[in-house]
Amino acid sequence: MRLIAFVLVFWATGLCAQEDFFSAVVDPDTTAERTNDSLSLFGLNIRAEEIMRHVYHLASDSLEGRELGSVGNARAGDYIARHFADRGLETLPGLDSGYFQGVRLRWMYWDKLQMKISGVAYKQLWDYLSIPSENADLDLRTSEVVFLGYGIDDQRYSDYRGVDVRDKVILIYKGEPRNKSGRYWITGTDSSSAWSVDLSRKVEAARSRGVRLVLVIEDRFKHFVDEKRSLVISPQVFLGAEDTESIRGTNVAYLSSTTTAMLLGKSQRKVIAKRKKINRSGKPQHHVFAVEFEVQQKLRIRKESGRNVIGIVRGQLYPDEAVVLSAHYDHIGMRGKEVFNGADDNASGTASLMEIAGTVAEMAEKGVRPKRTLVFALMTGEEKGLLGSLYYVHNPLVPLNKTMANVNVDMIGRTDDKYGTDTQYVYVIGSDRISPDLHALNLDINQRYSRLRQDHSYNAEAEPNRFYYRSDHYNFAERGVPSIFFFSGVHEDYHRITDDPEKVRFGKTALIARHIFYLAWALANRVEPLRR
Repeated sequence: MRLIAFVLVFWATGLCAQEDFFSAVVDPDTTAERTNDSLSLFGLNIRAEEIMRHVYHLASDSLEGRELGSVGNARAGDYIARHFADRGLETLPGLDSGYFQGVRLRWMYWDKLQMKISGVAYKQLWDYLSIPSENADLDLRTSEVVFLGYGIDDQRYSDYRGVDVRDKVILIYKGEPRNKSGRYWITGTDSSSAWSVDLSRKVEAARSRGVRLVLVIEDRFKHFVDEKRSLVISPQVFLGAEDTESIRGTNVAYLSSTTTAMLLGKSQRKVIAKRKKINRSGKPQHHVFAVEFEVQQKLRIRKESGRNVIGIVRGQLYPDEAVVLSAHYDHIGMRGKEVFNGADDNASGTASLMEIAGTVAEMAEKGVRPKRTLVFALMTGEEKGLLGSLYYVHNPLVPLNKTMANVNVDMIGRTDDKYGTDTQYVYVIGSDRISPDLHALNLDINQRYSRLRQDHSYNAEAEPNRFYYRSDHYNFAERGVPSIFFFSGVHEDYHRITDDPEKVRFGKTALIARHIFYLAWALANRVEPLRR
């Protein structure tokens, strides 16, 4: 599962009218009789021993943590493809070769980065922060900087009014002006506007006015760097289809309070006074101050490809319609000589999907085919920003309007602190957000076959972990495809070198995998489409 730094805009959205999504714990009725049919018997072919075999291979040191772009990641993809071939899964038009969907990527990182104030060099991460994805190549020398208040350009308040900043460097505060009583000048209330939470609005305003560089005063610089450090230390990865250079024209750097003071020099008192006047009066103030300032920013962009691994069992009645089952097979790789094996995250989900795929293919060989096509999509690049699934939804092998649902599996091999030694549970996320039918069907299948405690507490919109937004199903859901995400919770080994195979509870994993199999089969054979 992708690790994210929480962004304030999410919380701002959450402060608006929130929808109440289903967040209860549902226990099955154990007094009712289970369904005992041929499907339940096929489900028993999904065995803990086979899942364990796959996990031990995928999470071995030889695969080097399966990081996107690594040799180990390629080996993992080859292993999955061989399994699909051995079990007789079919391929689809649009795949590059065999079971692989090539994912074009660009890796972006700093080649050269330098900032000088009055001839003195300042250090990235210590004195300032520049994030590669927010910048383009820049070689700039100037003898003046424009303090431009909060950098806001709104009909109700604009720091740009009467100021020409084309080709200039501007210095701005975060947030927006408000008076001593706490009333914000833009909204006229004690609630802030979007200018306070979405810095990209300020950057876009600067871009539209021809600003070359925005310097942002970051009062909580150490905390900010801790949140953003991974965006600088490791290369950032983007889909190659996105032309990032074409949408940028204004660079951004975040300054610590100390660096800001050195930049301002004798103008510091004047700038502080002008900020106070802005807050007091609600009228913009600017100040042009002299300083020898230099910035050199040069990016290195490396183009590579990743691979989604996709196999299908073709539907008998509606072969052009599909249910997509997804799990990401990448992890976070190595740090020095230490290997992050990612046994639970997400070798557990990958191995489970491999065994579900094999079981469905075996059923098809015996003449028992689903009505709709079942697509088994092992995604790459989830840890870098859900990239494999993002590429898939932009380049779907089955059109999204003919994709009945997405069933996503991420980290189903461990137990968390809430459930301890209890292995008869699973967290269910997103089932009711798009389709009430998907939610109802999942509960029905659980009652008839699986009998797991289904905990929906992470599905609440106000839930602080925001898991709904953090795995591959989200890219499907964002485009209106009913989606459901199965998960067994976070544990002390999450994204650590100790996430090893011997800690996975394979019996528990098999129980959840069987439930996913029963649900996917029910979706593929449902007569009516899911209501959306």
